[in-house]
Amino acid sequence: MRSNLKIPISVLAVLFGLAAAIPATKAQATTLKFATMGPEKLKFIQCGHIQFLKQLTKKSGGKLNFQTFFAGTAFAHPLKQYDQLVRGIIDMSFGVLTYLPGRFPMTNIGTLPFMMNESGAGARAMTRVYQKHLREEFSDIHLLAIALPPLYQVQSRKKISSVGDFKGLRIRAAGRIHGQILKALGAVPAQIPAPGLYENLAKGVVDGALFPWSGLVSWKLGEVTKYSLGINLNASTLFHGMSNKAYDGLPTDLKRIIDSSGGVPLVDHISSCWRPITKKGKAMASQNGRTVTMADDKLLNALKAKLAPVTENYLAGLEAKGMPARKVHAAIQKAVKEEEAK
Repeated sequence: MRSNLKIPISVLAVLFGLAAAIPATKAQATTLKFATMGPEKLKFIQCGHIQFLKQLTKKSGGKLNFQTFFAGTAFAHPLKQYDQLVRGIIDMSFGVLTYLPGRFPMTNIGTLPFMMNESGAGARAMTRVYQKHLREEFSDIHLLAIALPPLYQVQSRKKISSVGDFKGLRIRAAGRIHGQILKALGAVPAQIPAPGLYENLAKGVVDGALFPWSGLVSWKLGEVTKYSLGINLNASTLFHGMSNKAYDGLPTDLKRIIDSSGGVPLVDHISSCWRPITKKGKAMASQNGRTVTMADDKLLNALKAKLAPVTENYLAGLEAKGMPARKVHAAIQKAVKEEEAK
């Protein structure tokens, strides 16, 4: 009977090897906390971020997993996305840089009026310029990409079809430069993050908003505005990044997967998710009793003339502080021109 209980040494070695491998595999799995301000069911969030996270999980063979936090959670405050990364409270996030006035003065040169005709090309240009000129502004996080939403138009409760029509209207702004733009046009800027905009428009707290066509769909602004003015004014700057603590704690192979998925590939993915929503927003703009005015050359030239001092004053202010603002402005313009020509 005793001979029947003997197990060959080679078999024991295999069994012990398998037993040891199981906890080792589990130990290699890393769960990162991801947060952003938008609702989970938002089409852009589903396409842009949830799909991106799934791609990282797939590329890593399951070594990277994500715990996600969206609108309605404690980690979704629109003004805290960046600082949560800096403090290591959240491991990865997507948020709006222009909600943090004064924090990214050089990066926000890209948000000056009429810098680009298409935000996808603009985002690739900004990502290129970041590599050479903007790294210092993001030293407290591990930046994966500078993204740009679709370009801003005017969505309003009252018709705006001339420069004079802006006078006295209270209009939502997204950051300091938007505020300067609206003041130059005679309007009163109201700094309101996207999640609070629907309610403020519905109650008449503001008369309109600088917001992309996509907002008519994704934030349902088509329900609370009657007019659209198409001007391709500018873009805001967004970030997708990680906390330095979370990134530094990853093994080399996972860092490589994340970095190779960031930059231009991530920018292009995000831009591709906005395009169908923008298309749907444009189609919706003239439906349900809404009126669309597309700016002609006369109006665009009037707007550009009115807003030229905004650009000059912004650049001059940074130069006075010792920042090479004009050099970066020229670099962004050159990169945008090259990307739009592709």
